[in-house]
Amino acid sequence: MRLRTEARRETILEVAAGVFMELGYGKASMAEIAVRAGCSKPTLYGYFPSKEELFMSVVHQRLGSEAEPIFLELPTLGDEEPGPVLTRLGECFINAITLPEAPAFKRLIMTTMTDRADAERCWELGNKQAVQIIEAYLQAATQAGRLKVKNPRVAAQQMLSLFEAEINWGGPIGFAPNLTPEMIHQASTHAVEVFLAAYGVARQIED
Repeated sequence: MRLRTEARRETILEVAAGVFMELGYGKASMAEIAVRAGCSKPTLYGYFPSKEELFMSVVHQRLGSEAEPIFLELPTLGDEEPGPVLTRLGECFINAITLPEAPAFKRLIMTTMTDRADAERCWELGNKQAVQIIEAYLQAATQAGRLKVKNPRVAAQQMLSLFEAEINWGGPIGFAPNLTPEMIHQASTHAVEVFLAAYGVARQIED
């Protein structure tokens, strides 16, 4: 039964991705997605209680699964050396935001999600959770004497911005850069070096 349930969920996500890309977030409806997925609306809502949660699940399926393992593990790593931990986080994060589908989803969010309530809900389900997880890690690492972070929420936001710096400013806007694993590693390493220069208690990574 579980296999069939998981298969249905994956089918719904695949169908929903197509509907969101075709119609945009605002015009896409749960009714249309249910019809195309071959299920009833109650069944669809049984898997995803709202359109916002369905949309963020689609984004996570396409982009977020690469970074999920390190994000789940991160709050427990406060006593470890920050350099390797943050570098691995950066590699996973950069890999996720440079997947071929990432620019299309970003354009979809920017151009079609014009209702503030919808945008705030999706922010709560996505970026806000990422910031909170990194914030919890930075608090733990500071308590363990590994970092010196006075405002962990701001520092978490800065960390994510540093990871994106070479991506957003290193090529044409709206297109996924073609990065090798070594280039991703270097971009993450550079970001962590800057972060630790501000918040590290000692040099944590090598050039």
